[in-house]
Amino acid sequence: MKTIRGSLRYMLPSNEPVAVEKLALTILSRRGLSPAEQSTTLVPRYADLGDPFLLPDMDVAVRQLLDDRQAGRLVAIYGDYDIDGLTASSLLADIFTDLGIRFVLYIPDRFEEGYGLSNEAFDALAAQGVATVVSVDCGSTALEPAQHAQELGLKLIITDHHTIVQERLPGALAHINPLRTSSRYPEKSLAGVGVAFALARALQQRLPDGEYSPGREKWLLDLVALGTICDVVPLVGENRILAHFGLQVMRKTRRKGLRALAKVSGFEIEKVQAEQIGFRIGPRLNAAGRLEHAQRALDLLTSQATAEAAAQADYLQQLNTARQDSTKMLQAAARAQALEYPEDSFLVLADPDWSHGIVGLAAARISEEFRCPTLVLQIEGDTAKGSARSFGSISVIDALQSQANLLIKFGGHRAAAGCTLKTVDIPSLRAGLQAFLKKTLKPTDWLRSDPVDVWLLPEHATDRGIAELEQLEPTGQALRPAKFVCDAEITQVRAVGATGDHFQITIMIGQKQYRMIAFGAAQKWPDLAVGQTHRFIVQLSQSEWQGVKRVELMVVDIIPQDESL
Repeated sequence: MKTIRGSLRYMLPSNEPVAVEKLALTILSRRGLSPAEQSTTLVPRYADLGDPFLLPDMDVAVRQLLDDRQAGRLVAIYGDYDIDGLTASSLLADIFTDLGIRFVLYIPDRFEEGYGLSNEAFDALAAQGVATVVSVDCGSTALEPAQHAQELGLKLIITDHHTIVQERLPGALAHINPLRTSSRYPEKSLAGVGVAFALARALQQRLPDGEYSPGREKWLLDLVALGTICDVVPLVGENRILAHFGLQVMRKTRRKGLRALAKVSGFEIEKVQAEQIGFRIGPRLNAAGRLEHAQRALDLLTSQATAEAAAQADYLQQLNTARQDSTKMLQAAARAQALEYPEDSFLVLADPDWSHGIVGLAAARISEEFRCPTLVLQIEGDTAKGSARSFGSISVIDALQSQANLLIKFGGHRAAAGCTLKTVDIPSLRAGLQAFLKKTLKPTDWLRSDPVDVWLLPEHATDRGIAELEQLEPTGQALRPAKFVCDAEITQVRAVGATGDHFQITIMIGQKQYRMIAFGAAQKWPDLAVGQTHRFIVQLSQSEWQGVKRVELMVVDIIPQDESL
């Protein structure tokens, strides 16, 4: 079979100069947003959130939980071990505490239990006297566990946002998922914590007269922003509203754990932006579930004592450092194995020495470098467990679904998914995934088009330009940070960082010099030299050192002169 790999193409803007005071509106206009959409993007409105009772089975779930409250029955919050699941679990713990619903928290062990609902966990919860189980960020593929819960006499309420196997799972009292065809909720791309927040809003709205105070739920929005941004759902529509107001709440957060984590991450919580959540808070929270047990991260999010929160944050910092070291070694080994499969269009990589707690990070890196979907597995005796990442518009969950007969368990969405299978079936899965791609995909599925917004002008790289771009925050999936393009000559190159992996580059455009930082440049562009002229794709950033702010350019990509000019 002929090897098919993806490609990346930059779509350049017109060379018409854009005045700095028109940057934000011009960028949104060039991205195809109507004037009305531009207005709601720049000024989100909390009142535009959808009616939570438009989600399927919301009414029956609320009735059950309020009935449990009245009867004093015990409810279990069953979360996932990633940040989306942890924030959703913490959010429901907050609202249940507020409403007087008795509950226990349950987070599965990634290494012992794996992703999602399980029969063994339901057995343990039933033995504790639990009457109702509310899943968060998982459950939509749990056919057998849902049936087992019913056999145990447990009421099961599924809240999830992952791909649907079927509309209503056997044994589930309620299946709240915006992706169900019966859903009338306007936003289909909520994170798991967004669905949990809808349940919290619905519960408050059905409280007896005098108990409900409108707006009280807004203090939960810091958790909603954290889970929404870290789960990389599209930051448009309702998700933008949740992230926008969630960041405002996080800057005033009452959560001692978040304040302690911001401190060890090296930034002030009062100035937090989406970037710090995604690249500083997120990895530290995720480190617990990747290396040990996610309960440590959950304990930090729910911590009530300052000293305890500080100790937990320090421990997560240590775990994250260990995670970084382990990830670097695993990625190098996975890359070496990927080179052994030059004919594969869907890379399936496996080794017993790899930890499935961090294989997803390696899968993301490999899929980007080799420009094809990638599944990285840890072999654990007779079984293997791991994570897949996509490229282009390819759906990895659809690909895994096509090989369901080989999988013990799987779940996820288009861009990322996880699975467990018998070790002996790895070669069959590898062959089946290649065949699926060859049979179903079009050439355009392999193309990732990356639009560039504006040709860089000197006035853009100023405090005024940064202020214009801040109107677009929070940025992320589907509302990416603004990209600029320039053709320029290199006047200085200097290796920086503890191991010299990064380059600080000075370029000259006209009579003005710009200083740029290029992360990972030593591996990506090792031959950069003074005097070369290239096309640079960059983003604007602002650094601060000893109280002095400076506008910098962050290199996204470098296109050699002979390919671009």
